[in-house]
This record gives sequence, C-alpha cells and structure tokens, in this order.
Amino acid sequence: MSLSATDRLRMRFDLLDVNGSTTLTSADFELFAARVCRVLGVPAGSPKARALSEGCRRFWEGLAAAADRNQDGQVTFDEYRSFSHNGSWFDEHGEAYAAAVSTVCDLDDDGLIERDHFLGLHSAGGFPLTYSTKLFDDLDGGTGQVSTDSFAEFLRRFYTSADDLI
Repeated sequence: MSLSATDRLRMRFDLLDVNGSTTLTSADFELFAARVCRVLGVPAGSPKARALSEGCRRFWEGLAAAADRNQDGQVTFDEYRSFSHNGSWFDEHGEAYAAAVSTVCDLDDDGLIERDHFLGLHSAGGFPLTYSTKLFDDLDGGTGQVSTDSFAEFLRRFYTSADDLI
C-alpha cells in the first residue's frame, strides 16, 4: 500500500483531528495523548505520559504559529494544506512529538516496540488496522519488533517527505 503526498496530507489532517471537529485545535493533541496512554496502560503523570503530552503540545503550538493564518486558535484543512512540514520546522516542533510517540509504545524500555503496542498506538490514533499492520510489517524487518529510533525516523519522513510512503 502506498500513499501519495496528497493522500498523506489528508490522512495526517484527519488523524490529527482526533475529536472529529473538522479543524485542528489544542484539544485534539491533548485528547490524542490521553487516548494513547489509556490504550497502552501508561499511567497519567508518568514520565512517558508527560513526555507525550509535552511533545503533542509543542507540535500543536508550532503548527498553530505556522498555519493558523487568522489566529482563531484552530487550523482548518485549507490552512493546513498551505503549510508545509519541512525538515527545519519538524526539527523545532516535531522531534519531541516523534520521540515521545515512539517511546510511549516501548513499555519495557528496551528500545523496541512490540506489535500489539504498535497496533494499540495506531488504534488510539484512529489509523486503519490494515494500514497499521502493513506499516509494522514493513518496519519490523521480520523481527516482530520495531526499534523506537526507526519508528521516530518514519514519523519524521511521514510528516516531511514528498515521497510516497506506506
């Protein structure tokens, strides 16, 4: 399965719109962090939960500053479409998000994400199961685990690359 840059843009927006309001707000990022922690059994207030909340907050604040043209506290799809997640933007606003998302799934802190935790993360984020399963199979290299570093790198490419990705 391959997603073009255009399809990925729509998918990213729809996935970031966690509450389904058709706009992105800080509430979407807060809800995402809470859902992921709940699905994975990560205790609220734990270091992983705090890192995920902080990563989501930084991502949102960077996105709002760059894309919310009318400064109404929400980002519409048109505003999102006109914004580009380039590498330098991601370095500043997305790295903490990617690191926290990848490590929150590593429940035993061994640097590896097991299949059920990976799928749990994606389920909490609203990804289709077929996409998540295929992505895990492509990233795990047949080992049954994905390194947190390789998943964080995938997230970077997902948000910044114009190439087709799974």
